[in-house]
Amino acid sequence: MKNKTMSLKLTTDKLKYQNLNKQEKNQQWWEELPMTYEDWDSKKRIPETKEDFLEIEKRFLEESPFIKNQFNFKRFKNKKVLEIGCGSGAVSCLFAKNDAKVTAVDITKQAINLVKTNAKLQCLNINALQQDAEKLTFAKENFDYVFSWGVLHHSQNTLDAFKQVERVLKKGGSGLIMVYNKNSARYYINGLNWLILKGKIFKGYNLRNVQDFYTDGYYHRHFIPNELKQELEKLGLKCTKVFTTHMGHRMLPFAPLWFEKWIKNNYGWLLVIEFEKR
Repeated sequence: MKNKTMSLKLTTDKLKYQNLNKQEKNQQWWEELPMTYEDWDSKKRIPETKEDFLEIEKRFLEESPFIKNQFNFKRFKNKKVLEIGCGSGAVSCLFAKNDAKVTAVDITKQAINLVKTNAKLQCLNINALQQDAEKLTFAKENFDYVFSWGVLHHSQNTLDAFKQVERVLKKGGSGLIMVYNKNSARYYINGLNWLILKGKIFKGYNLRNVQDFYTDGYYHRHFIPNELKQELEKLGLKCTKVFTTHMGHRMLPFAPLWFEKWIKNNYGWLLVIEFEKR
């Protein structure tokens, strides 16, 4: 990822932008660069037609083998599902296609407009609302299932977002959260590459902040599996499954497939936790 302040392509009021807090900066970043699974520097990032949105869905599933091959959307028929951080709506539409009662929220106006367009073009019913994950306005115990894929690690105060997940989830309800995994091959291989081979260590960078050069979002953090599990369980969410996975593309092109599969399953970048509310 190129310098993120430059990637925002902001041309006015830069001082005001610099004075925003992390959450506001993050919101502005995603307003400018919504998650559409296009290259970050692509000039055609905003989908317009049904075919455009279906192509995004296809790309998402190709890059998310766990969702494509193991996640069962059919079991949510007639269930109230909340997706936190809906982006352009690929996952929300997959829930809606399987007759879930879907509410989709995102911190950006851009994403909500995209979800509404996506749902309309596919004749799907989705309640799309612009909301901050740290300050959800729904009544407590309102949803049967809460889903968030690759979003809450971008939140300024992730613990506040986790508290909101617990609050809006019904007792006996369940959910899934995916965040970035600190104990991943990508974290260390890419980090050391940038630090040593690209010389960032000589400019004062360390393994944590050098991640900014190739990780999306203005703000992001990586989690250690056991620490994340403990955080959620302190809130009253019983973690039923904790595992790692990775994107669909080759991670180690010159390694045997069996070894790459082992790396992805044990040291993948995507940390997934499934949970229930006690």
